[in-house]
Amino acid sequence: MWPTRNNCPCPKGTDAENPYFPVPANPNFIHQPQVDEKTALILNIVTPTQTSPQNKDAGREKYPVLIWIHGGSLLYGSANYGMYDAVNFVSHSVEIGWPVLVVNFNYRLGLGGFLASEQISEELKRDGFAGNGNFGFTDQKVASEWVAKYIASFGGDPDNVTAFGQSAGAISIGHQMAAREPMRFHRAICMSGLGSTLLPRSLEEHQAIFAATCRYFEIDEHAPDVLDQLRRIPEQMMADADHIIQGVPSGTGNSCFDGWFYAHEPWEIEPAPPWIRSFMLGDVHDEGVIFQVNIREDTFETIRETLLEQVQDAFFVDAVLLEYGITPELSHEDLVEKASIMGAEAVFKIHNYKTALVNTQLRSQLFKYHFDQRSRLPNILKGLAYHGIDVLYLFMNLDNKLSNSERTMSRDLASAWIKFAWGQAPWESGTEHGPWELWGPDSKEQVETEEEDEAERPK
Repeated sequence: MWPTRNNCPCPKGTDAENPYFPVPANPNFIHQPQVDEKTALILNIVTPTQTSPQNKDAGREKYPVLIWIHGGSLLYGSANYGMYDAVNFVSHSVEIGWPVLVVNFNYRLGLGGFLASEQISEELKRDGFAGNGNFGFTDQKVASEWVAKYIASFGGDPDNVTAFGQSAGAISIGHQMAAREPMRFHRAICMSGLGSTLLPRSLEEHQAIFAATCRYFEIDEHAPDVLDQLRRIPEQMMADADHIIQGVPSGTGNSCFDGWFYAHEPWEIEPAPPWIRSFMLGDVHDEGVIFQVNIREDTFETIRETLLEQVQDAFFVDAVLLEYGITPELSHEDLVEKASIMGAEAVFKIHNYKTALVNTQLRSQLFKYHFDQRSRLPNILKGLAYHGIDVLYLFMNLDNKLSNSERTMSRDLASAWIKFAWGQAPWESGTEHGPWELWGPDSKEQVETEEEDEAERPK
């Protein structure tokens, strides 16, 4: 891929040696299409080549569409990562008689996707647009509009689209569900993330980030051509500056609460909009691993101070720390582990639980799960059901590393997602208090309540 200053990777060309773009452009084009990084919409589309004799609707002409939104903290990632290859997933859908299409795409990330400021707002107004920043979310909407317009030509049903994503992809779906002009989809699967997981920043906060960005690149933020100067910075340099400007090694991109993009305040956990036909949400057991890179140098005092900055209630903070067994006497290793568990529950689990509580209107169309399968891969995450491991099982791209029972679970997981896209129940539906579907280790079982779930899940 070639670097682009808008953080949206584009194919470099049709060079056979380029592993990211192995298929040459159609040689029958009278005029070869021009590739432009500013107008590039990169989509990967996987279609079923043939339907199964067991197809549940043999006369159906169009099949459900799943749009995958990749994760990466809204800072990094790509639709072209091998782990998101949907060929095995779609092939499996044909084998079980529920054919689907899968589409994924790139969208602008980091500063290129979410930088906002008064200067950007003014330029957008001059160009006839509303809002401020949120370009990455706009890209997602454009991709979904392309799907709605053209996917029927690939055999897909534009009136049955499921948006599914993990981490920042799931967070994106949550923000789209809160948007004034959202992506076009009808069902949603949020894996380890919701809109409330990663909140937008205020205009004032974004202006401060804009100023910090200008200082970093030694640009006068008040210069008349400040935006043109920023656009001339190579994309890779801009991407590399993200975590330096934010001041943490594992930061996040954040949208802008600009007064236009959102239909309601996104930090309020709201019921899904009425156009959502069915909704699935879930998490993995060891979500907190992703926080350890940011807290590995922390002490009890710095963790307490950080919480006080957020909550500003010393009694409440001390009660929470005590609840999680976080005390000054802990070893550093235990401190990091317990703090990461606390962070995981605050960022992921509680949001899932509260979202389930407010979505009782969906009744039998609300589905909830936990993925607790521990990794056996020989790396530092061995033994953990870490953030993102469910993606490896879902797309079935890890078969050569799995045991027979794990491969069976991988296929069962994919089958559940596929049936959901067809409007079928992937498992018994839930109520606001349960059940939650539990995946792993090595098998799945139903748990009836949150309390039973706490007792059942591996510690």
